[in-house]
Amino acid sequence: MDAVTEIGWSSLELDARRELWSLPLEERERRLLWADARAGQWGAGEQVRTRLREFVRNAADSVGITHVSGLVDATRPEQEITEVLSFLLGDFGRIVPQNGRGDLTSVLHDQDGDGNTELGFHCDTCDLLVLLCLRPAFDGGGLTKLASARHVHDLIERERPDALATLREEWTFERSGRAGPQVVVTPILYDRKDGTIGCYYQTRTVRSSPDRGGPELTDRQWEALGVLDEVLYRPEIAFGLPMAAGDLLIIRNSRVLHGRSPFIDEPGPYARRMLRVWVNEGEEWTP
Repeated sequence: MDAVTEIGWSSLELDARRELWSLPLEERERRLLWADARAGQWGAGEQVRTRLREFVRNAADSVGITHVSGLVDATRPEQEITEVLSFLLGDFGRIVPQNGRGDLTSVLHDQDGDGNTELGFHCDTCDLLVLLCLRPAFDGGGLTKLASARHVHDLIERERPDALATLREEWTFERSGRAGPQVVVTPILYDRKDGTIGCYYQTRTVRSSPDRGGPELTDRQWEALGVLDEVLYRPEIAFGLPMAAGDLLIIRNSRVLHGRSPFIDEPGPYARRMLRVWVNEGEEWTP
């Protein structure tokens, strides 16, 4: 595997370097992509496709995320948008099931008021997490929160090298009944072959794994988890990304942890809706 140029970032640093990871599309470009995707083959939009593909890959390698504003017209029917996005993602890998039912796509929305609760930082069990905003939250909440694994790693290394040593040991994530591997054994922070710092973290799963047959957590492990969470929730660490209708976000799960800020929805046609897709770049996902 070739080495990549990794950029670790704080919230302010990511905001200041938007040109590295955020790509605005013009209306003409969007129409060309849409027409080719609906036709199921590349034609007049080939040049836009090439620019989009190169930008996504460069941003995912260096920063770990890619944001594309105005990728689709979000007023189009959701089924059409899903088909268009699925076609475009063919340049980046294979769409894989994201739950035990085998769903290849899902629409995230408030369920019984769970949007009122912040979604903690975690990594999904795929190479690339893809989110397309169909409609933002009515109150302006529901921001996607992003944290650089490299930046978090380096902070803990300076402040609590003992906790980092524990986070770099193997942990058990018992995931029975979910899509993908049923048991994942991996460090939470680790060195990848391409020279980057990798991460795999699911805050609830790792804490509840002993109740489902995994090994008991030691006092040292509980302390390391506390250190990790304290760093992640520092205000200067996480970047809160507001997404407009039609915006695309691609997150490299091995490099960036993500969560969601709380939101309060307006019932009915103004409710928040986020289309989610999981993509693997190879045949199988590995942390």
